[in-house]
Amino acid sequence: MLPAAEFPAPHPSPGVLLILFLILGASVWVFAMLVRRETRHRRLVSMAQWARSHDMQFRRGHGNSAPLPALEQFDPKILRCIRGRGITLAQIETAAAGPTTAASKRQWNVMLCDLKTPWPPSALRPTARAFSLVDLFSLSSYPSLMPTERFVVFGSESRAAKALAESSAPALLPPDIALIATGTYLILDFSTRHFDEIEFERLIDLARQLAPRLSRVPAST
Repeated sequence: MLPAAEFPAPHPSPGVLLILFLILGASVWVFAMLVRRETRHRRLVSMAQWARSHDMQFRRGHGNSAPLPALEQFDPKILRCIRGRGITLAQIETAAAGPTTAASKRQWNVMLCDLKTPWPPSALRPTARAFSLVDLFSLSSYPSLMPTERFVVFGSESRAAKALAESSAPALLPPDIALIATGTYLILDFSTRHFDEIEFERLIDLARQLAPRLSRVPAST
């Protein structure tokens, strides 16, 4: 039997070392991605999970790739979008809507819901809000149609503005949310609230109550 000193010292293979370094690098990368997912991207992951549970699709950072027909005149940049059957929740940024409008280049949280009957553009603007998505639309105000403690009614014509003012929508609408009915879309501007799942649930319930109240525009007299 040879003495122990005569056995050659083992030399690790370069290939084995390379594989070990690759495994270590992959493990660090996976760990970093998991930490990032649970910290920096936690809200986005939670939002995507909520969308899937409601049979909706969540997208972010797609610019104008997910069009919003009711708002396309303002060329909105879409930051986040949750789209489902008849309902769209979006966080958008609008370009300048005029030379000196205070509402230019602002970020908005909006919900779009389908209406069965087309409405001439009309809106309920919260009086307590300094800025509202209603400000981007070229609508006339009709303060004489309803008390202005909570909302001011706007419209492209008095008939639709009066119908909106006399409906039950002003009583159902929270005082910090703006309502816009235009074409076959009901738009709710909840920019003063968080863009999260709790508000999504509230907005969906609210839209289900409001949409039937806007099912028919009175005939012209």
